[in-house]
Amino acid sequence: MTEVAVKADGTRGGRGYITHAFNSGSVDYLRMAYCLALSLRLTQSAVSGLTVVVGEGDRVPPAYEEAFDHVVRLRSDLSSPGGWRVHNYCQLYDASPYEETVTLDSDMLFFADVSGWWESLAGRDIVAATALTYRGVPIEDNPLRADFYAAGLPDLHNGFLYFREGPTAARVFETMKELTRDWEGLSPRYFGRSGVHFSSDGALLCALRATGCERSADNADLGGIPNFVHMKACMQGWSGVPRSERDWRRYAAYRFADDLGAIEVAGVRVTAPFHYHVRDFVDDGLLAAYHRRLAEVG
Repeated sequence: MTEVAVKADGTRGGRGYITHAFNSGSVDYLRMAYCLALSLRLTQSAVSGLTVVVGEGDRVPPAYEEAFDHVVRLRSDLSSPGGWRVHNYCQLYDASPYEETVTLDSDMLFFADVSGWWESLAGRDIVAATALTYRGVPIEDNPLRADFYAAGLPDLHNGFLYFREGPTAARVFETMKELTRDWEGLSPRYFGRSGVHFSSDGALLCALRATGCERSADNADLGGIPNFVHMKACMQGWSGVPRSERDWRRYAAYRFADDLGAIEVAGVRVTAPFHYHVRDFVDDGLLAAYHRRLAEVG
């Protein structure tokens, strides 16, 4: 692990993953990012390094530091004090130490090797992901995206977003910064009204439209990769689930494979990148299981 400031020397190299982990209230996103790093180390054969972006004064436990490729300390926090710190997503282009980067949400796990995806994505400037249900089918009716659908925005996600250093990705992320700083003022250009809830996905999709990158960022010609399982309960096609429901575990039993090479949800084996979404999902038992498995495989 090395600790660096944002683009300290202005250079980038290689490939790697990046996530941001700004603890908010009682939610320990850094703990989730640490577990994500362990899962990448266990499963990926080619690209397994994860850079984590934290606040200027945030403490990273020594036990966590060794799991990360780099720790980047963000000098400018775009989120409101005590607010939802996802506003800093737009700074990941500047924070990345890599020439080719994939952004991940910190509350994700990997169960299978997706190293081949990098070769499919190489040469593209920016490619966003398709979100799947736990059954492995694309989510086609997301009740949280009604405004996106009405505006005709592409149904893409930043939970696994590939970008290559260069003017195109830089322009998209710079446009995201502008949208993030003045969402209420700028978002009506895309939605026809104010009051649309801010999300980093929304900022990305509007930025793709503004920069003319909607089509080139689509993954349809790549066979639907990248993709990931998005486990918000209201997206799984279960009847009677309210839009506000956050905990899918109330509707489906789950268990991890002994080798941590899959998770079984409601009897379905899942190996795709897994966005579990539930904030208390990573417990001491899960971390201990990763530590044991990593020790077994050396």
